[in-house]
Amino acid sequence: MAFCDLFKEFIPIRVDEDIYLRQHEPEKDARPFWEIYYDEENFTYFGGYKRPHDWNEEREIRFEESRVRGFKGKREYPWVVTYQGEVIGQIQLFNFFNHNTCAEVGYFIKKTYWNHGINTKVLKAVCRFGIETMGLERMEAFAHVDNIGSNRTLQKAGFVKEGTLRKRFEVKGELYDCNVYSFVKDNLGSAVY
Repeated sequence: MAFCDLFKEFIPIRVDEDIYLRQHEPEKDARPFWEIYYDEENFTYFGGYKRPHDWNEEREIRFEESRVRGFKGKREYPWVVTYQGEVIGQIQLFNFFNHNTCAEVGYFIKKTYWNHGINTKVLKAVCRFGIETMGLERMEAFAHVDNIGSNRTLQKAGFVKEGTLRKRFEVKGELYDCNVYSFVKDNLGSAVY
């Protein structure tokens, strides 16, 4: 299947009987995602989201619609992570490069689901999808050096640490170092699923 054809119809992923990855549904997902963003602890090591101070349904629906537009524009493949039907986070492939053979992966889940192995399972499923369905050769991920959980999750999912980038992440106005990880096609055969 050609790369551009993958964006004609969104492909959900069933990870296991509890974990399901689906497309964003802006009106349905606006409130659950706002609650995740509002809890500052969810983004202790990540500066990509500005914490909204108040609930504004129109603003949050527009934000969720941007994920759908990103998919339709072939810029990102974003999944909503659900656990037993509850919206608990997001994972996405984005920043496609090298003739769409490489991509960056980014993810988060709400704090109440940390340390349950969910992110590891989700990352493995998305890596398999990226390689087997999208034809990717390489996926990259970045983790704040102090974010022990995220670094451990990437390693458990079969990612290999390639080094540390100095002053790469901006969190709350300060620059921090981050570790860069990769998952390449060759990892798929050796990863435990």
